[in-house]
Amino acid sequence: MNSTGNSDGSGVALLVTGATVVSVVSSVLADLRVIAVTALVLAGLLVVVLLLRTTLRALRPGAAGRRRARHRTLETARRAGAEDMRAAWMHRQLGLLPPQQRSADTAFVAARLAEVPRADWDVARLRLHGRALWSVRDAAGRTPLHQEVEARLDRVAAVISDLTEDEFDTHLGQRDDRYLLHPDPDVRAAYLAGGSEAVEAIMGAISAARAQARADAAAQAAADSLARERNAALRALREIHRPTGSRDAHAAWEEQARRIGR
Repeated sequence: MNSTGNSDGSGVALLVTGATVVSVVSSVLADLRVIAVTALVLAGLLVVVLLLRTTLRALRPGAAGRRRARHRTLETARRAGAEDMRAAWMHRQLGLLPPQQRSADTAFVAARLAEVPRADWDVARLRLHGRALWSVRDAAGRTPLHQEVEARLDRVAAVISDLTEDEFDTHLGQRDDRYLLHPDPDVRAAYLAGGSEAVEAIMGAISAARAQARADAAAQAAADSLARERNAALRALREIHRPTGSRDAHAAWEEQARRIGR
């Protein structure tokens, strides 16, 4: 009887324990399902929020877009200031500038560059060459020769400036009221800064042209000196040869006279 009672008690205990474990596991699984569902809902809400923010940014430019637009405006003003100053400088040195051709292939631009200014060119000849280059400047911007055309224009204008010694008034290069009188002070400052950059480039071109002129003059002086040395050497060789030739000619004359006297 005791054995039977113990067995029944153990069975009841196991049954209770099993029921408890099953209940706990079921509760944990239910909690996991709740957690998973909650996580999915939160993720969905986050995706919806991100999509809404992206849509709103696309429909309405934000602070970053306004900053980019402002930067473009300032950069445009700066480039306009530099271009206006450069054009005024070129006009001062080359005279009346011809209209720029909108289309020209690389071969046509290369033909304009093929004629290289010489040291003996006068101002009129330099201006003709500069105007020819200016006329293809815009078209050259779409060819690999753009930088070469710009450099040649700078050099020609700098040489003319040195030859004429005419003063350039920088007021001529800052006349665009759209930027000079712009309500935004930063735009006005950017326009004037572009003009200053152009003046610095002009000064650099003049300095480079002068340095090139000095180098060319030194090279020409060295070549002239070498030519004089060579001429002197040839002259000395002729002086050495002449007495021998004269003696030979005189001896031949005496021999001929002696034969006739016989």
